[in-house]
Amino acid sequence: MPEHTSPTPKTRLPGLDAEATPVVGIGLGLTGIILGLRPRMAAWPLALTAFAALFYRNPKRVTPDERQTVFAPADGNIVDIDEFYEHRFLHTDAVRLSIDTTPIDVSVQRSPASGVVEYLEYLPGEYRPIWERRTHEHNACQYIGISTEWGPLLIVLTAGPLARRLMCHVAKGDQIEAGSQLSTIRFGARVELILPRDLVQELPERGQYLQAGLTRIGQITPL
Repeated sequence: MPEHTSPTPKTRLPGLDAEATPVVGIGLGLTGIILGLRPRMAAWPLALTAFAALFYRNPKRVTPDERQTVFAPADGNIVDIDEFYEHRFLHTDAVRLSIDTTPIDVSVQRSPASGVVEYLEYLPGEYRPIWERRTHEHNACQYIGISTEWGPLLIVLTAGPLARRLMCHVAKGDQIEAGSQLSTIRFGARVELILPRDLVQELPERGQYLQAGLTRIGQITPL
């Protein structure tokens, strides 16, 4: 099962996830000790601490209040855009944007629109290379379906070959805003955003780099 975060607040360093606090604290402590004993060696634990903090980045982001806009769900590059019939939650012809996040991208995924979480499903799967086509059929993945004021959308979160933790931050029935944190998958992932085909226009192109909760990737077309 995916991990669900506790509602209890945790100490958080600015720009970093709460899980980074003990990692950075220990690293800086070791750096201080080594600095006092062997100053020339202090650069090594300091560099390792900075490198570890890179994987725990969680910068504060303010998503614009634009109800007819769809925002990026993840940091990364769009690797594919295709159309198919979505049968799990949308039950209609849909367009799918596939986004690959690398180990050095921000590992937090965010809601592309405001709405209510109405569908959750977790599949443990098997761990295979993230670049394989339809990799969510094999790797551990989380489905999150959100009902918005203009229609449903579905997000498929797939853990990469190095990831063994898929943390889901929402529960069924949650009311969420655009830009709200949905999940965390470290060390790379595949994120697929699935939207009703005839509702969205001005989609981005393959290869475009996105930032979760900030990059506009579509406008809702009134029916």
